[in-house]
Amino acid sequence: MNVKKLVRTTAMAGVTLVAMGTTPLAHAESLSGTGNAVAYAAGCPGDGHLTRNHTCTSLSSGALFHQKYTNDKASTSYKKTGGSSISARLGFNRAGTTKWSSWFSQGGGTTKSYSWSGVTYCSSTVGLLEVKGQQTYQTPLANCTS
Repeated sequence: MNVKKLVRTTAMAGVTLVAMGTTPLAHAESLSGTGNAVAYAAGCPGDGHLTRNHTCTSLSSGALFHQKYTNDKASTSYKKTGGSSISARLGFNRAGTTKWSSWFSQGGGTTKSYSWSGVTYCSSTVGLLEVKGQQTYQTPLANCTS
């Protein structure tokens, strides 16, 4: 299996964001019933869209998820499937404003989540994972129309 890592970085409000390119990030690939490659990592499909308001990005040791709720809440979670322990924090960005959770430690086989209130449902947001000593990862946009 040849896994490519294509990323685009963007400076935004002092935070470097890594956007998912057209090729999935470090997905495990398998063949579907039609013989086409299907990419999944920790439950994240290759296009990064679970539903119109629920997105994800596959990473080499798990997957980052972000969801918008109709009651003006947003949630970001990281499902860590392997690798060494990390120190990280979860966040989201809307219109150039970033909100963060507190820092936490996380080992393989665990999921960490954080939710925020007062996030307008139809506003476009991205989920964020900042890992100390590494970089900041992001999901595709989550909104009520995509």
